[in-house]
Amino acid sequence: MNPSASDLLDRYERPLLAFARHHSGDLETARDAVQETFLRYFKNPPAGELESIAPWLFTVCRRVIIDHQRKHHRIVPMNAATALTFDNHVDDTAASPAAALEEKDDTSRLRGLVKSLPDRQRELVRLKFEAGLSYRDIAAATGLTVSNVGTLLHHAVQSLREQFHAEAMA
Repeated sequence: MNPSASDLLDRYERPLLAFARHHSGDLETARDAVQETFLRYFKNPPAGELESIAPWLFTVCRRVIIDHQRKHHRIVPMNAATALTFDNHVDDTAASPAAALEEKDDTSRLRGLVKSLPDRQRELVRLKFEAGLSYRDIAAATGLTVSNVGTLLHHAVQSLREQFHAEAMA
């Protein structure tokens, strides 16, 4: 049974838009890619429950962006404008304004460190932590094995942790 349009949009529109914006470097191109992805879904939906559809959506979205870039004869490099967009939401129940400011500063530092990761690791970090996909879904969307996804994510997180702590000690 396929999920309703409303369920699908509620669950995947924002993560797909963030993913598409990261890969295209342009908000309008990203919006077009997400719209095309949903149109393709509604024209010919794959079988499965809401959670099993994620790899299909991200794969289609990625292919739409690649097709767009080929059509326009350009490859958009990753840069600061396409950086990982962690939620800038600060918990209202934070112990103090100083704690909230420190959390915001940590988030900003982490965003900067994610930019320094190799392209593949950066993509996997986005799919895991921004889009909330499982290793299996990430593997299906990227063409990697589940084992490879796990290894690359482990190295990325380990690298981020080491760099984060090294900056804190400096």
